[in-house]
Amino acid sequence: MYKIYNYKLLRIMRLTIVMLIAAMMQVSAASFAQRVTLNEKRASVEKILKKIRAQTNYDFLFEDDLLKAVGEVAIKVSNVPLEEALQTLFSQTSLTYNIEGKIIVILAKKKPLPQNKVALFGEIDVKGKVVDEAGHPLVGATISILVQESSEDEKTGDFSMSIKGRKAITVTNAAGEFELKNVAEQAYVIISYIGYQDYSIKAAKDLGIIKMKLSGKLQEVVVTTGYQQISKERSAASFAKPDMNVVADRATSNNIIQRLDGLVPGLVINNSPTSGKQQYLIRGLSTLSNVQNYASATPLFVVDGIPIADISSINPQDVQDISVLKDATASSIWGARASNGVIVITTKKGSKNQQLRISYNAFTNFQGRPNISYFPMMNSAQYLQASKETFDPINYTYSPIYTPVSGNTGYSPDRKIEWDFAKGLISAAVRDAKLDSLAGIDNLSQMKDIFYRPQVLMNHTLSLSGGTERYVNYTSISYHNNQSYIPGNSDNTYKINTRHDYTFNPNIKAYFIADLTNQRTASSRAVTPDNRFLPYQLFQDASGNSIDMSYLGYTPIEAIAALETLTGRSLRYNPIDNQRTGMSDSKAFTARLTSGLTINLYKGLRYEGVFGYLRGANRSTSYDDNTNYNQNIQILQFAQNNGGTIKYNLPNINGKYGTTNYTDENWTIRNQLVYDYTSKNRLHELSILAGYEAQEQKNIATSSSVFGYNVTAQTSTLIDYNTLTATGIAGGIIPTLGGNARLSETPFTQSEALQRFKSFYGNVGYTFDKRYTLNASWRQDKSNLFGINKSAQRKPAWSVGGKWTLSNEPFLKGNATVNTLATRITYGIGGNSPTPGKSANQDVLVASTNVNVPGGQAYSVQTPGNKNLTWEQTRTLNVGLDFSLFHSRLSGSLDFYQKKSSDLIGPLSVNPFTGFPTIVGNVGNISNSGMEASIQSVNINSHDFKWNSSFTLSYNKNKVTKINLLTAVVTGRDQINAQYLQNYPAFSVFAFNYAGLDASGNPLVRLANGSASLGMTNATTPLANDALFKGVFQPSWNGGLSNTFGYKHISLNINIIYNLGNVMFRDVNTIYTEGLRAPGFIGNQNFQSGNLRTDFANRWQKPGDEFITDIPSYRNLTDHAKRNTDYYRYGHTNIVSAAYMKIRDLSIAYTFSKTLLSKLKIEGLSLRAGMSNIMLWKANDYGIDPEFQDARFGNRTLPTAQNAFNLGIRLTL
Repeated sequence: MYKIYNYKLLRIMRLTIVMLIAAMMQVSAASFAQRVTLNEKRASVEKILKKIRAQTNYDFLFEDDLLKAVGEVAIKVSNVPLEEALQTLFSQTSLTYNIEGKIIVILAKKKPLPQNKVALFGEIDVKGKVVDEAGHPLVGATISILVQESSEDEKTGDFSMSIKGRKAITVTNAAGEFELKNVAEQAYVIISYIGYQDYSIKAAKDLGIIKMKLSGKLQEVVVTTGYQQISKERSAASFAKPDMNVVADRATSNNIIQRLDGLVPGLVINNSPTSGKQQYLIRGLSTLSNVQNYASATPLFVVDGIPIADISSINPQDVQDISVLKDATASSIWGARASNGVIVITTKKGSKNQQLRISYNAFTNFQGRPNISYFPMMNSAQYLQASKETFDPINYTYSPIYTPVSGNTGYSPDRKIEWDFAKGLISAAVRDAKLDSLAGIDNLSQMKDIFYRPQVLMNHTLSLSGGTERYVNYTSISYHNNQSYIPGNSDNTYKINTRHDYTFNPNIKAYFIADLTNQRTASSRAVTPDNRFLPYQLFQDASGNSIDMSYLGYTPIEAIAALETLTGRSLRYNPIDNQRTGMSDSKAFTARLTSGLTINLYKGLRYEGVFGYLRGANRSTSYDDNTNYNQNIQILQFAQNNGGTIKYNLPNINGKYGTTNYTDENWTIRNQLVYDYTSKNRLHELSILAGYEAQEQKNIATSSSVFGYNVTAQTSTLIDYNTLTATGIAGGIIPTLGGNARLSETPFTQSEALQRFKSFYGNVGYTFDKRYTLNASWRQDKSNLFGINKSAQRKPAWSVGGKWTLSNEPFLKGNATVNTLATRITYGIGGNSPTPGKSANQDVLVASTNVNVPGGQAYSVQTPGNKNLTWEQTRTLNVGLDFSLFHSRLSGSLDFYQKKSSDLIGPLSVNPFTGFPTIVGNVGNISNSGMEASIQSVNINSHDFKWNSSFTLSYNKNKVTKINLLTAVVTGRDQINAQYLQNYPAFSVFAFNYAGLDASGNPLVRLANGSASLGMTNATTPLANDALFKGVFQPSWNGGLSNTFGYKHISLNINIIYNLGNVMFRDVNTIYTEGLRAPGFIGNQNFQSGNLRTDFANRWQKPGDEFITDIPSYRNLTDHAKRNTDYYRYGHTNIVSAAYMKIRDLSIAYTFSKTLLSKLKIEGLSLRAGMSNIMLWKANDYGIDPEFQDARFGNRTLPTAQNAFNLGIRLTL
């Protein structure tokens, strides 16, 4: 409750309240230790009060006539308390003040009143009409009054009034009119409407026509291109800006791009593990992404005007604004790197004349343990039954000797029991008893307790901001902890981000940004078993001792004892003990430094310079001591038995130590001239920009590996690398596949990649009468990544665009329904360059070891030069519509686009007589077309309750129109494996035309001619045209729906994302035979194999089953070689929809009232809680979460961070 204490009734009658309402949701704007600095020689009291408010965030209530009567005053105070500054100010005037909470009331100094001259207030009826700036009625405007209580002291004549708060009474009718009954004469009426400034007025019987003013936020939306800031009204470009309130409160990730999911139309975020997918796409694929990474298909990330490669180092809590540039007019200014779109991020800065403010923002996301039962696998009893059914001692032979050809594991426990019985070592009763004892075991509980812990993600950010007229500062320190579900692993990030803005005089300004990041990670040799592993295998006995699992190692159990006796080394494998025998860690430091200078030259002409420097250093180490299982195996692979004497060619003491060092060093220099002109009547608005930019990106990678490393002494043992790597060691105690054991590690390697750009660019924007806008841009890039031919270098990027704002035409201006209506059209060319190190205009040599040359040192061509290599070009046509209706209660934009990309970069086949099978060249073309929609609505906007919605939708369709294939696509399998095929979409999914099973349970495939067969002969093998096109694995439709509800101090935000129109292979049984020695279904140290899927029980087992199942039969190796089970695994019947819809995040927040916080000297405090990644709907019936499915090859991965719970706090002082 705010109180205005003891002032005379006659003075109260003359008081006019002016409410200055702060942006309530911007809780980062806070005041701390309210202190004031002023230096005014001749200034009005109102001007001084405004400066005090800017520094303290206190509001003032005053009567205009009171301030005008005072005139100008002088005041000079430095860093004094608010109270002292006010006393100094008003000591020179006939005014005084009262402070209660965050409101300061200015009034005339009290004069004695004659006794019994005070009259009481009465009540009146109030009416009025509310209209917009054009004079049209505003329907549904909220009418509130300030509820007050008053009392009079009869002895002194003093009067006191308590302001209880603001109370909504009614809303305007269809004519914009309202009427209030029995309103106290001293009350104030406040009118509010979405998108308009609040209007306050003293109660009167007839308030007349009240014209509302648009809020500044609604009037101008500014997009940042990285080179300039431009108003949406004056741009024909297609861009998107996410709701930054949603972005700031998302606790799903510390990656700022991940937080944009569902908020930006046209931006697809694909988190699935699908091979060949592109995680971030803007308007489809314009670059051929592949494992060789010849060119980057990701958007260009720009932070504070400087391109950066690793966006993960940016703290989301430091981000102020994001602009996503999508068409040529928006992004072509970036030239040869813009064809995949541009995401421009602007970090926070302080405000002028602002006292020191402190804000603490934190969240903790409790993501729990992963669901290790996610995979549809058998339990112990089911598995043992299936294992018994598949055991075949007739067609297989037990072998206790390790040979690389026959397999690299021992025998699973159940198979060992079966083999013991088959060899006559145990009776049937003993066999059955042993198997029965295993059938009752469930190891999932042990897995969860031993190998997993709750996954937790947290972010703590403490920021300080403040400034004077000439200096502004924003500084934050933050700590991020990404605790994975693997015990012992760690991932901690420490950051300092600071920005300093200087105003030297009205014509010269500068800023400096330093963003320092230190990330430290560590991991052990822990394993992560799940229910795909043997379901009966425990990891600890009843006493808590670790259980030996040497059968998962290279050698059968029977062979271990003899080897241990010979070498004196343990070859036992125990996953719990082994995880403590090695460790990897990484220490990364990144410094992002950016500075800028602005000099006003002459009447709208200014110089702008931007200078960026980024340096990153990452040192990774890996150590395995000689008790590590794999290190033991490697030592014995290079050890020789010379008549009982062991010769170790690798040290058998201490351990193996490896280091890797990455260094990135990037700099950018940009100089530009900008001219802005606006005529007095704003009939003409002109903006011209021209500049020069130079950039260099240098990456150096070194690695080293040594043996016999002593951690304490930091010494290692010298070895004969030349012999071990070139010739190898014959007759190793543990044999290796291929004969001699050869060392893959090298003592030292180094690689370097250098990328240089030199660019000239320009941009022009002209608007006539706020109705017609023209935009044009041009950029010329030259780079050492392109060919040396002039035709390869000289391919400029350019764009033109126009915008017609129909709502400013006379026939629509002032329309009550249509507030804004504008059409846009743009066309232009953008580009993309090769990845550094993948291409060159001259041959790049690399040193290599070769025993056939003198000295064993040779040079080979690592990257063949291509003098004709040019950058990719993307031509984009965009047509758009922007609108706002019903007094901006409904607004949005629609865009339709067509993109045609040519000269795509990839591996190009060349004449084999050159000595190279391929070079990096321009290999293909691709086209994209689609539409995007973004709609925002204000559904309810009363004083106490608000409901806003936002909906985004995007659709993309593409086609590879030309591609140079390295290998011919001949067979159906080639068609399925091919990443790109001419005349088909990128991300295509092909499948065999599966025809079911024959009478023996073997899979059949149907050809294009309609025939079905085993497909095992040249005549019946499916060819490329026999495979079926089933769709794409990248979503064709995607978007999001956000709803925000607010009731008084409580807010609820629900954000739903959806992906539609894509398909995937479902995971099916893949085990139809067994290895040479029939060891079971286990893999070497593999804890994601060993078990069988539940659908294995539904396989063909007897004649006639082909009519009730399509799952092939289980066969021995000989019979299995006569068929191809891939016809089933990759058959069209296993293609399912990958569509789904999730609640990406749901949060509820409570913001404490200012009345309460002011008593605690706190500016803002809000608490929030929420959940994330809640599956609402998925189109498949197999329990598959598409975000954890390899859509191309049908493999599930372990789902993490689903149904997570988070808590957060935002505190400002």
